[in-house]
Amino acid sequence: MQLWDFAALTYYRVLDRFSGKLNALAIAELDLKPGEAVLDIGCGTGALIPALVEAVGPQGRVVAMDFSPRMVAIARKRAANVDVRQADACTTDHGAGQFDAAVALGAFSAMPDVPAAIANAADALKPGGRLFVFDVRLAKKTWTTKLLRTGYRLIAGFSGADVVTELRKVFGHVEPVFAVEGETTTVVVARKVTDTATRSACTPSRPAE
Repeated sequence: MQLWDFAALTYYRVLDRFSGKLNALAIAELDLKPGEAVLDIGCGTGALIPALVEAVGPQGRVVAMDFSPRMVAIARKRAANVDVRQADACTTDHGAGQFDAAVALGAFSAMPDVPAAIANAADALKPGGRLFVFDVRLAKKTWTTKLLRTGYRLIAGFSGADVVTELRKVFGHVEPVFAVEGETTTVVVARKVTDTATRSACTPSRPAE
């Protein structure tokens, strides 16, 4: 946690300045409507929150969460009227079927239990809900990805889980935003299909173990 608290005061402030195009892409792909509820998973210092608030309007609902207390503190300052929570996305119940949409920018791959975090995100969405994901994807076996995997594991605790593979285990449709993906990143929109029968009514899209 100390790493992410330090990051809140350093490179995340720098990233905020260059995140405009990615934030705009997330808003466009989610196609948010006034009055909808949206969940920002791993919100960091809250760079996306103002755009989410504007998209859903005064009748909508925005909930943001992050693991780092310092990042949460900064996000709360820039979004005084938004529910910003300090929580672990791997273990937190966001509330079954509470959200029309969710977004995770560079979040899942840095979590210790990627499948659990993705399953919790799916649980939080209503049937037909959509999830925009921008993340690291180091699935290709090249010298570049091998080096990055080692560095990312040391810096952020990268578990090696492939985000897209885990998304496809839970969501009905996972569509790349771009025809050609980057060598080390991915941008996808996952859509939750109509609830299917499982052991738990609270986890309608989680695959049976």
